[in-house]
Amino acid sequence: NVKEFDSVVQTFYEGKNSTERQKAQTTLTEFQSNASSWQLVDQILEQSSCLQSKFIALGVLEDFIKVRWNTIPMEQRFVMRNYIVKSIIQLSSNETTLRSAVLNKFDLVLIQIVKKDWPQYWPSFIQEIVDSSVSSVNLCENNMKILRYLSEEVFDFSVDHMTVAKMHKLKEQMVNEFGSIFDLCKTILGQNNTNAHLIRATLETLQKFICWIPVQFVYQQDLVQLLQANVIHAEEDQRNLVLQCFAEIISLDHVDSQQYSDIIFSIYTTVCTEITNMVSKESDIAQLYMESDSYDQEFIQVLATFLTTMLSKYRLLIEGLDGGGTSVHDMLCLLLKVSQVPEREVWKICLDYWGKLAYDVLQDTNHGQTTPYQDVLKQLCSIMIQNMVKPDDVFVIENDEGEISREFIKQSDTTALYKSMRHVFGLLTTLDPAYVQSLIREQLKQLQLDGTHATWSWDQLFRICWAVGMMSGAISEQQESQFLQTVLTGDLYQLLQKEETANNLDQQWVVASCMLYIATQYPHFLKSTWTFTSWLLQRVFSYMQCQQDGLKEMACDSFLKICQGCKDEMVVSHQLAANGEYAGSVLETVLTDLKGLTSQLNSQQICMLYEAVGTMISATLDVQLQERYIHSLMEIPNEMVIFRIKQSTANISMASSIKTIINMVRVNTMACRPIGPIFRVQLQHLTPTLVECYTAISQHIQTQGPQEQLYLRARQLIIELLETFILSNDKLDVQDQTMLTSLLTVILMDYKNAAKPETREPNVLGLLTCLFEKMQDPIWPDLLKETIDIVFVVTLPMITANFVDYPECRHEFYRLLKVLNKRCFIDLFQSAQLFQINMDSIMWGTKHTMRDISQIALQTCLHMISEVSQMEDEDVSSQFFETYYVRILTDILEVLVDPDCRNGFNYQSQILARMLELVQEGEIYTRLFNPDQVSNPLMSNVEFLQQYVLDLLCNAFPLLHRDQIEVLVMGMFEYSGDLQRFQNDIRDFLIDIREVNDESESQQKAQDELNAELELLRGL
Repeated sequence: NVKEFDSVVQTFYEGKNSTERQKAQTTLTEFQSNASSWQLVDQILEQSSCLQSKFIALGVLEDFIKVRWNTIPMEQRFVMRNYIVKSIIQLSSNETTLRSAVLNKFDLVLIQIVKKDWPQYWPSFIQEIVDSSVSSVNLCENNMKILRYLSEEVFDFSVDHMTVAKMHKLKEQMVNEFGSIFDLCKTILGQNNTNAHLIRATLETLQKFICWIPVQFVYQQDLVQLLQANVIHAEEDQRNLVLQCFAEIISLDHVDSQQYSDIIFSIYTTVCTEITNMVSKESDIAQLYMESDSYDQEFIQVLATFLTTMLSKYRLLIEGLDGGGTSVHDMLCLLLKVSQVPEREVWKICLDYWGKLAYDVLQDTNHGQTTPYQDVLKQLCSIMIQNMVKPDDVFVIENDEGEISREFIKQSDTTALYKSMRHVFGLLTTLDPAYVQSLIREQLKQLQLDGTHATWSWDQLFRICWAVGMMSGAISEQQESQFLQTVLTGDLYQLLQKEETANNLDQQWVVASCMLYIATQYPHFLKSTWTFTSWLLQRVFSYMQCQQDGLKEMACDSFLKICQGCKDEMVVSHQLAANGEYAGSVLETVLTDLKGLTSQLNSQQICMLYEAVGTMISATLDVQLQERYIHSLMEIPNEMVIFRIKQSTANISMASSIKTIINMVRVNTMACRPIGPIFRVQLQHLTPTLVECYTAISQHIQTQGPQEQLYLRARQLIIELLETFILSNDKLDVQDQTMLTSLLTVILMDYKNAAKPETREPNVLGLLTCLFEKMQDPIWPDLLKETIDIVFVVTLPMITANFVDYPECRHEFYRLLKVLNKRCFIDLFQSAQLFQINMDSIMWGTKHTMRDISQIALQTCLHMISEVSQMEDEDVSSQFFETYYVRILTDILEVLVDPDCRNGFNYQSQILARMLELVQEGEIYTRLFNPDQVSNPLMSNVEFLQQYVLDLLCNAFPLLHRDQIEVLVMGMFEYSGDLQRFQNDIRDFLIDIREVNDESESQQKAQDELNAELELLRGL
């Protein structure tokens, strides 16, 4: 009943009662999944008055064609095909439905039929499209859209939806029949007073064609002339499409530029002439962009693409034909204006080309050649400063309200753009360092002359200083030193003094941040001008005592960066220029006044300071001196936490005490990170305290007392400290085992004895993973036993109920399992029961729907197979393969064909290829089957596995023809040593199982394989 169907659909889309909508959704889902629902599509399309109902019906039909089209008789296929074609013609003939969504959906359904039947069962499809286009302008417009969809399906979206053979066949057919399509396009574009919608549809289709059609159709026919004729006096959208077509044409590879130079130059001059008619040399394109509609804005972006592509590929050609490059110079000036458009995507397009031009000019300059584009590149320098984006490590910015605030957010898109701009600006600086330096100084002076705080652009100052940072490494160290002394000790220092005199705290903050940012980008300058560095460090230390939190944050961050760039200089004495005396090292100065420096800092800022001091300690070569420095550095946090704990054991429940512990552990972690293994002396001293704290924290968590989140965080941080120390070592030795044992025991017992699974800390598993990665042989036996219990007795039951619970424990479990199988395989293998659980866990992980977990499990499996196959102990490898080979093969085949596990295809196919290759090459020396359970006890492993895999796939996919699967299986064994060919065949099979092939197609594929083998034999 179509009316009832419409009612259900309307309830689903428009119903306000959630229960009724849920019921409607269930009904529609059942309808869509019903194998016979496609037979009702024509009734719904003809009788329904609801647009959504028709869409659902067409969706059902589209899915049926994708999967089961080949299962119905040819006569019925013809009837359905004709019905779709007739419906398209009817909808196209009506102006009100010509561009409707329903017609668009009919077109997409037709494309699915074409992909199945063309050219084998519908060889005249292209000719029918071309012939019918003559009968009606509206039908011709829709036919163009159909051809565009077909091109996209075959050339853009075919990789994951067609077999390699099918994909190549359709591409070849499209190319072979393109002549008649091309004639149709030329006819449409060559007519006067042609329908504007038809012209647009034709241009859209041509743009999709250009990337794959034979080059002679582009350059040896009159396509370019037709496009040129259509760009003159064209409507906005047509003009944009013609320009996109030109951009596609000039971007084609493998074009003989000398043979087609006249046509290329003709395209160039046509576009230049059209632009000149539209935009005068005095026009402000950035302003025009802001005032334009979407069509004109799109035109400017397409223009940027055209100009950068043309100049990238054919600049030298145009210079030769143009007689000196005057036209190229004009177009570069135009591109400069486009580069000022306030749209990031436009700027990125332009920036790519500016980098290429700057590199080419630099190469020419290095070879003694002059360039006519110096003035262009000079203008580009100014534009780049205006377009400057902030680096990741900048804290201070001006927000949208014009206020100065702190910001530190890493954005991948901005980061990539910053790196590109740094590269280009560096090239420009290398080309003309004197000009770039003078430009920077001129803009800084202009800021100072611009007047009062009310009119001064802080944002401009930021951009100038970021540009100075980009110059690092682009000029010689001597040039850097002279320039920086002028900028830092001259311009910016004077500006800082001016703001200090005016007592403008925010402005002081801004100027100071700019100075510190520039200084941290030039560590060599800081090393060579220690007087300035000493002054700068004094400023940094004074900012640490300020009341403004953002200024203290900036000071600590800058001090850390200075230490990282100049750590060797920070641990030695320096002679000061003022009095000639030697001052103590920065490290000793900081350690002496550590209490005063940290008095005004919050916990996060203290952590940065401790990391900076740890960086300096790591540069000290004397081990005893390092240990003394570590003791001095950690004296304050050690005394503080011990004082808290000694007050009373009960005090551990107080929020202030647990916060003290958290801060103490954080400080230790930040110091340990740069110091490295020598931090062992502090950890030895701290371990009893950590054991006491961890024990009390665990008891509190088990009782679920107040402030539980604080205690959980404290537990995490203690584990993080241990992990940081372990990762800082190349290898852990017996001394480390002695030191870590007591704390590890407490941590592992807490994990095992947790009253509720959700209170277990996932990072414990991560800690064990680090331990086993860094541990020297032999593996600590007690730790291995404890770890096995934690992995298989405690954690495994938590994660096997489903694929969702405890995601963090789940991920860490498989990371730990991977390293255990890598480092302790023999220990695990010695117990058959234990190794069975181990293999069950790995194979279960390969079926996981979370990609990161399935990837780790597959990597573990692949590594295990490779390692076992290379073992010198053949008894162990034979026992492994005899017991688990068929099990692994079966499970991997299951996940390979599971749609929910497709994200693991790369490793799945590698495992299969390696396993079959081992058998094919005779590298497994044991029998992989029970002779009592096969028809031929004397068969080889290869014969058994070929039959086993064939039967497995035939039973799994009964609708596929056996000979088709047989061809696949033979190929899997034959090409197991050729991973690319192996993966291609498997991909084709995975596409095949999504649909049911007819017998002739299966036979054709088998015949193609046979022909290839016969050809190989003939060659032999």
